[in-house]
Amino acid sequence: MSSGAWWYFPYPSFKPNQERLLSVAYESIKNNSHVIIDGASGLGKTVGALAGALQACRERDLRILYTARTYKELDRVIEELIAINRRERVSGVSIRGRAEMCVNEAVLRLSRDPRTVMELCSDLMESGRCPYYSNIDDAGRIVRGLVDDFLSVPVAAFDLISRSKENELCPYELTKLLLPNVNVVALSYAYLFNRQIRDTFMKKLGRSLSHYVLILDEAHNLPEIANEFESDYLSSSSISSSVSEAENYGKADVRRFSESLLRIVERMGVGEHVVDLKSVAEEAAKDARIGDSASIFLEETHAFGEAVKALLLSKGRLPRSHIHRLGEFFLRAVETSERPDFVHLVQSEARKEANGSEGDRSSSRLEIVSLDPRSSTSEVINSAVSTISMSGTLEDMDAYRAVVGLPEGTRTAALPSPFKEDQTLVMACKGLSTLYEKRGAEIYSKMVSRISEVVRSTPGNSGVFCASYDVMEGLLNARLETSLLRPLFVEKQRARSTEQDRLLEEFKSISLRGGGVLLGVMGGRFGEGEDYPGNEMNSVVVVGVPYPKPSAKVNAQIDYYESIFPGKGKEYGYVIPAMRKASQAAGRPFRNLNDRGVVVFMDYRFSTRYLTRFLPAWIRERLRTVEDRSGSLESAVSAFYTASNSK
Repeated sequence: MSSGAWWYFPYPSFKPNQERLLSVAYESIKNNSHVIIDGASGLGKTVGALAGALQACRERDLRILYTARTYKELDRVIEELIAINRRERVSGVSIRGRAEMCVNEAVLRLSRDPRTVMELCSDLMESGRCPYYSNIDDAGRIVRGLVDDFLSVPVAAFDLISRSKENELCPYELTKLLLPNVNVVALSYAYLFNRQIRDTFMKKLGRSLSHYVLILDEAHNLPEIANEFESDYLSSSSISSSVSEAENYGKADVRRFSESLLRIVERMGVGEHVVDLKSVAEEAAKDARIGDSASIFLEETHAFGEAVKALLLSKGRLPRSHIHRLGEFFLRAVETSERPDFVHLVQSEARKEANGSEGDRSSSRLEIVSLDPRSSTSEVINSAVSTISMSGTLEDMDAYRAVVGLPEGTRTAALPSPFKEDQTLVMACKGLSTLYEKRGAEIYSKMVSRISEVVRSTPGNSGVFCASYDVMEGLLNARLETSLLRPLFVEKQRARSTEQDRLLEEFKSISLRGGGVLLGVMGGRFGEGEDYPGNEMNSVVVVGVPYPKPSAKVNAQIDYYESIFPGKGKEYGYVIPAMRKASQAAGRPFRNLNDRGVVVFMDYRFSTRYLTRFLPAWIRERLRTVEDRSGSLESAVSAFYTASNSK
């Protein structure tokens, strides 16, 4: 087809391989099938998938749920829908979590925790004490006007929230009026793959999943995210708080049970322990002289916690109950006990005293860890008309298909990079590695020297993405900042999103003032899902292979995959997730078709035959090794940009 035959493609021409993307999406929906698309950065996957899917959906009266990991990716969906709407009428809305969409200051003063916000919100609605909710019924004419406006032009969550607040209306309730009527809903993975949220959300849609096409953007994230939704944890401090709460409400049995739990965990000692938390609960119940079975006791504990929360809500206080949390967690532990797709852990570390020394007591975390994403993904995938999974790092599509539970007949499409070879320089450094036994002041000092070479010879901005925060710290301790001679912007491990947004905005803007360097971690906020077109990131240095630290959890994941995918356990549970993070970081500089960029893998393992096969084709086919010699990187990068500027 020509671009004119694709009604929903809003641009005058296609990028290389982009029309094939539209065709693959269209045919997949037409045939009620599933497809996995591996498409490199810069291909225009968002608008391509939307245009192809919308054309197929129009013919069959279907709707689209477009899922992504970050709000920025969801906003991009709305931007493309707005462009499409100028050519062909289409409606769409992006939505955020209930906590982000609440504008009632009385709720936000007490909590921004999603679950607590929901409880506070429900109480205010039922008691008629939320004016924003009440105004939805009272301001009928204004509401109808806003709904008409939002259905005429695709609307991003931020704009919907702003206009709702201006009119003193609840954005969340207004969104519910839109959902059954829009062609495209852009939403986070949680709405579909967190089963508690999904059940509520589907009621608001007004249609079952059998009327929807599901687009999974940045789909390489789905296995990890789905496992997170099925997992849970409880801290020893929360158990200690349940002791105090039980004393306050006269629940001696809960107090004794909680104290017994703490003693059992304390006896395990510092370290990581694989346990059966159901057995732990039964031992604690016996030690606490609980007459009923542990399961019955936990049900009663959970119910009592619900009553405590209701009492606090009635008094206008934060509805938080540690007793409720205790019951909820251990009921889930009982449910998942002895299931091969879950592992239970207790992790303890010595507490730090105020002077930095280690104390006598430990801080512990009890974990229920999901090992099989399919317990969350299969039901959703099987219910949708069709699914389109796409990412720039789905090179091993068979691995993705198996892990998320797509059927055997799932189609695959590998779309080559739209960037020519002379637009990219991809190198791997010999002699350098973040292997644990090789780490030390000398190797970090050498890495800092090589990173400085890349930065000096790069026009505009550079990015440095590390395998872990430990590796990042090693570079900083080796005086990375002073050696760069350019401003350094450092990703913080626990910074607020607003703080990170400001840092990123400043980093991007400095590309026009001599350039700067962004230091982050692979798999983090800056190394995935963020684009740096033009001079916003001209070179990227990938420092180390981002394998997770050896742990009982990692070993359990590998062993589980080995049991259901013989011979593939280590690849599926360890190697492929790490290589996807590295590949995502490597692709950050490439967005616009005229972008040029340098990728340097600062770890010799990327050039080995074993790991190279897990890299995307555009990297694998262009990768060349460079000797670890002073000036070699600077010479190669300078020559690349000199040649680029002469064209």
